[in-house]
Amino acid sequence: MLLSLIYDIFLLLIGIVALPRLVWQRIRHGKYKNSLRERLGLKLPPKSVGRPVIWIHAVSVGETRAVSALYRELRKNFPNASFVVSSVTETGHAEARRALPDAVSYFFLPLDFSWLMKKFVKRIQPDLLILVEGEFWYHLLKSVKEEGGKVLLVNGKLSERSYARFRWMRPFAEKLFSLIDGFCLQGARFEKRFESLAVPKEKIHVTGNLKLDVTPPFLSHEEKSRWKSELGIHIKDRVIVFGSTHAPEEAQLLSALDLVWKQLPSLKVIIVPRHPERFSKVAAELKTAGRALLLYSEREKKRGDERIILIDTMGLLLRCYQIAEVAIVGGSFVSHVGGHNIFEPVQAGVPVLFGPHMHTQQDLVELVLGNECGEQVSLESLPNTLLNLLADSSRWQKIHQNCFKTSQDTRGSTERTLKIISSVSL
Repeated sequence: MLLSLIYDIFLLLIGIVALPRLVWQRIRHGKYKNSLRERLGLKLPPKSVGRPVIWIHAVSVGETRAVSALYRELRKNFPNASFVVSSVTETGHAEARRALPDAVSYFFLPLDFSWLMKKFVKRIQPDLLILVEGEFWYHLLKSVKEEGGKVLLVNGKLSERSYARFRWMRPFAEKLFSLIDGFCLQGARFEKRFESLAVPKEKIHVTGNLKLDVTPPFLSHEEKSRWKSELGIHIKDRVIVFGSTHAPEEAQLLSALDLVWKQLPSLKVIIVPRHPERFSKVAAELKTAGRALLLYSEREKKRGDERIILIDTMGLLLRCYQIAEVAIVGGSFVSHVGGHNIFEPVQAGVPVLFGPHMHTQQDLVELVLGNECGEQVSLESLPNTLLNLLADSSRWQKIHQNCFKTSQDTRGSTERTLKIISSVSL
């Protein structure tokens, strides 16, 4: 009881500090317009019908995509179950509706105050809560356990930063993790971290990274040709993709490419920002900088000579990777993000480049570099690395083959995770 009170007060203080920034983002950028009511507990999801109720919580886009293959298998193995899906971000919510279809309900997780979470959990009455990757909210877990539900972590990980924080508040961490019935982890490094935080060994299972089992729907040769034509890309154009970019990565990467354009004037760049609320801002910045730009939403106006194509619609990144010669994954040239999924282009057979800041994706870095599917670069070294890769067709082909081989060799985490979930009595 005392811990819940202290935790509620702590969250309240954080909320007071963060409130001005949240209000500004809501007014200036239109963020949270669809999620605010549920996040504040003012709107409840519909009651679940049928049993068991399996609740999947995936924070954002990356976590949602990661669990999509597992979700399909769960529906096969538990045909009578009611599935509900919660998210934190609006992009994650939209991705959940796309990648995890036919759930009973999709909703935003409320703030982790005890009174809000109890109300939500009583409404849902889950038999099993599946957390994806590492979203550990004390009152969420506590409320599920109090209602008689089980809690499993899938595709689990614990970054170096999070691990350091939990070590600093070890008594709270031990109490928090004691509420989780099983830990399905991405790799051995995370196994050691959870064990050092007093998680019993019998609760821990290294099942691998679910992201490696999620393959995009591959485009046929004809579909790729139509997609290129739709974007104004000609047969002789060289194409690279900036995927999941954050501010100010678009400007930084394009400046680094100025040298490349001098030697490869036919190069076209497709930019796919990570967050939709930045689409208009990125477009304005590119136009102000005098860049020849085509917006995907205005593709009927294409002239064909635009060097930059800005994808200002959600859900097209994986399609873009499939027509690229090289992918450059964002979130890795700015220190505060820590990287994104660099394996997605690998699955499409596309060599991948990424920046120095990948602290949240170390296992994927080791996998990609260890199998020679791409390179980690700085902004300064990017132009020469890219030029060498585009100029050396035999090297590009070797990396291309490495990508497909690695993608095939790393499958199996979904099956291993499913076995753990199926062993839980629901």
